[in-house]
Amino acid sequence: MPSQMTHLAIAKRFLEKHPNVIKDVQRFLDGNVLPDLHSDKAVSHYGSRTERHDIIKYNREKVNPDKFLINRDMQDDLNKGVFLHLYVDYQYYNDFVAEYFKNIGSNRQQVAIDMYEVSRRDDAYLGEKYGVAYADTTYGSELKYINDIWDQEHAERRRQKKYNFDYPYDFKAIDGFIEKMSDTIIPG
Repeated sequence: MPSQMTHLAIAKRFLEKHPNVIKDVQRFLDGNVLPDLHSDKAVSHYGSRTERHDIIKYNREKVNPDKFLINRDMQDDLNKGVFLHLYVDYQYYNDFVAEYFKNIGSNRQQVAIDMYEVSRRDDAYLGEKYGVAYADTTYGSELKYINDIWDQEHAERRRQKKYNFDYPYDFKAIDGFIEKMSDTIIPG
């Protein structure tokens, strides 16, 4: 999944490009990270529960931004942020890194390693380039806590001798993705 810093960089660029769309910037930024704070991602991302053995199908169905729009007040800037988050996740899995998933096959452990490593690399880069931080949201401490747990879970994998990983994309690609996603038309 794109990291929370990726979501914040896209939200910041959206605000810069579309200054008259969002009235409550804090609610919009909060909405851009809110789905990742829920423990059940199938619920918070409005996706279908799909077996993970077919990673292409799983990624295609794990996020459904259209389902989120049903009976939503899209004048609320929090909902605009949540929609942008879901749309970005959908595009990330079904377009941006789709080729990576085709090539990796069903190796879930390798996917976990690669996605962790690329998100950590991206977070440092995006924080500096786009001037974003967890503290930009009301949920800064929660985001830090979640990411600290993720770091602990992956620390053991890093110590393994056969540990290796591939970055699915480079900085130029993530910058292009951020620019493309910051032009998303948000309903409402």
